[in-house]
This record gives sequence, structure tokens and C-alpha cells, in this order.
Amino acid sequence: MDPRPDLPHVTEILARAGLVDATWFTDYARERGRRVHLGTQFVDEGISFDWTGLPPDVVPRVRTYQKFLDDVRPEILSIEEQVVNETLRYQGTLDRRVRIDGVEGIIDIKPPSREPWHRLQLSMYAGCFTRPMKRWNLYLSDERYQLTEHKDRSDWDVAKACITLAAWKEKHGNGSH
Repeated sequence: MDPRPDLPHVTEILARAGLVDATWFTDYARERGRRVHLGTQFVDEGISFDWTGLPPDVVPRVRTYQKFLDDVRPEILSIEEQVVNETLRYQGTLDRRVRIDGVEGIIDIKPPSREPWHRLQLSMYAGCFTRPMKRWNLYLSDERYQLTEHKDRSDWDVAKACITLAAWKEKHGNGSH
């Protein structure tokens, strides 16, 4: 599915709602994140590549991802899947849809720093499906991974409030005059 130009993206909605601090979104961090995601995608797709050809700042996190795969053994159902919620009018790209221990869910791959909005992002991705989905963030550092499950059902209510607030701000401005 191609992205829809008429629908805002999940992260864009969370930023408009004032929850995403873009201070740390430097060009370097964005590019490193893109390369880590690409490396993890190669691993998941079984694409043979030369580890020595990866940028040195990416190798440790891709190796940490491989350790996660070896330890947890998720069944990868989709990679970089485009999802849409037609009713609430938004879209996103989830990193992985997986099955872990027989349970389907969504994994979003993040650097080691945790942000409260991560759980809302996952909730919005899950809101694009008609069936229940587990929600996990996979935090990768150079040394370790941490798979964090988000179980708070109120995350969806907060996510819907963000969608409403972002749409209102888009229509009326940020309300600061």
C-alpha cells in the first residue's frame, strides 16, 4: 500500500499534539536510525551482507537485534508495513508485525532512549487492525536490547485524544494567539 497524501502520519499527529520533542532528531540520529532499520530489515529478510561493510556506528545495534531474534524467536509477519485507519483518518508505517509465542503483535524498533509517546504510537498502529494486537517497543543499544510490552488500555483513549487535538490544531492553528 502506498502512503496516502491526504492522511497525516502517526508521528506527525503526535508531534502536532505536542508530545514529540524533536530536539534529538538530528540529521545524524535520523540517518543512523535509518541505517539501523535497514540493517535489521536485511537480517529479517535473510539478505546476505558483509558486516564489515556496515557503518561502524550501526553494527553493534544490528548485532543486538540479531541477539533479540536468537533469544525471542519471533515469527516476522511483515516488515515496514503501511497501515491506515480510515475511520480516524491517519496512516503509519509499523516496523514489524510479528507473532511471539503464538500471539500477534507490533514491534517498533527504537534507540535506547524511551519516550512516553512511544506507547501511543504503537497504540495508533494497533488501531489500524480489526483484531487485537500486542504492542512492543524494542529498544536497541550498542550492548543490549530490551523488549517492552505496553498493556495499558488507556493508551488508545489518549491516542484518540491526540488525533482529535492534532486535527483541531491543523484546522484552527496552534491556539497561541
